[in-house]
Amino acid sequence: MKKLKRMKYWFIALMVFTLTVVIVAHEATTSAIDYPKKKIELVVAFKPGGGSDTFARAVARYGEKYIGAPIFVTNRAGGSGAIGFTYGAKAKPDGYVITLIVTTLTIAPHTTPGYPVTYKDFEPIALLATVPSCISVREDSKFKTLRDLIGYAKSHPGKVRLGTSGTGGPWHLAGAALGAAAGIEFSFVPYKGAGPAITALLGGHVDAVATSAAEIYPHVRAGKVRTLAIIAKQPFAAMPNVPTTISMGLDADVVSWRGLAAPKGTPKEIIDYWITAMRKLAKDPEFVKFMSSRGVTVQLITGKAFAEWLAKKHNDYGKIARAAGIACK
Repeated sequence: MKKLKRMKYWFIALMVFTLTVVIVAHEATTSAIDYPKKKIELVVAFKPGGGSDTFARAVARYGEKYIGAPIFVTNRAGGSGAIGFTYGAKAKPDGYVITLIVTTLTIAPHTTPGYPVTYKDFEPIALLATVPSCISVREDSKFKTLRDLIGYAKSHPGKVRLGTSGTGGPWHLAGAALGAAAGIEFSFVPYKGAGPAITALLGGHVDAVATSAAEIYPHVRAGKVRTLAIIAKQPFAAMPNVPTTISMGLDADVVSWRGLAAPKGTPKEIIDYWITAMRKLAKDPEFVKFMSSRGVTVQLITGKAFAEWLAKKHNDYGKIARAAGIACK
């Protein structure tokens, strides 16, 4: 009996020792990277005040407590995001320059000749949010449903004027994907941003617009616009009764997305540090509430899975661009 007790005590002591070693080793690994020691730059490749800028500032505001260092946002706009993305990709890979990567990075390489950067130039950290695209008309439009619009477009090829935020942009691709899936031809009318395109719709200058669901939602809520369909697989939470193209049997799925990435070669320990912090941020009630108030769904995909997700979106958007005749290669 005494022998059994001694063995029990030795077993307990061994377990305690093993656990202590694991904890010390973990702490040693954490302290070994000595990160972060200073403030961190979060690069936005677009001008202040837009959706990407607002999102980045929310990540900085709510994410600082999980990162453990101040995060400041810099806007390095120009070249359809090329200037900011290139700056972020070529920064020193030490974790002190992180880039907000967005939909443009998976579209522009297909539609802009000589675009100097792709998702492959980064170490992916995390996808944080997606917003589906949609097609909308004025509330008094004769098109009450998407089937109405498709029926008219089939009998009047090229007569439906579809406003977008610019040639080769995500909402142009959304319209192109919908047109290909439905077997119809739109007359695309590009504007310098979703705001001007929506203004044109309200003024009767176009028949419909393709935008993000978040951008059009305030006008839907005000009773000025009717969204005919969400051009995606999943419905938009703020408009749950609006059908998706996929549910209607139309193979069109284009979403706007936002995530974080570091320069190629950034140590895995730092990437993992950020992933851990972003997992906490994605569950932060204040961050989720802020995003929801702007029609943005928080969606977390990290590390290798995010890299695979980026590769798929890059390939999918390339196919749509080529089918729409707007690919540069």
